[in-house]
Amino acid sequence: VVLQTYSASTEGIVLTALPTAPFCCHEDLLTMSREKLEDVVHALNEKLPRRMRIGVAVEKEDQWV
Repeated sequence: VVLQTYSASTEGIVLTALPTAPFCCHEDLLTMSREKLEDVVHALNEKLPRRMRIGVAVEKEDQWV
């Protein structure tokens, strides 16, 4: 799985490769427990550039994860 994003600072395309897809589709995300969603976030954050990482905190409500 490869994520493609645009970097304004370098004016280029950034490709982030993941060894496996952490979820199959948007619908999959909607049915996941918070614990599973956090696993997806951690899998993505391990590979994403720091400025693109997804914030997860205990105090965040489920709809913001």
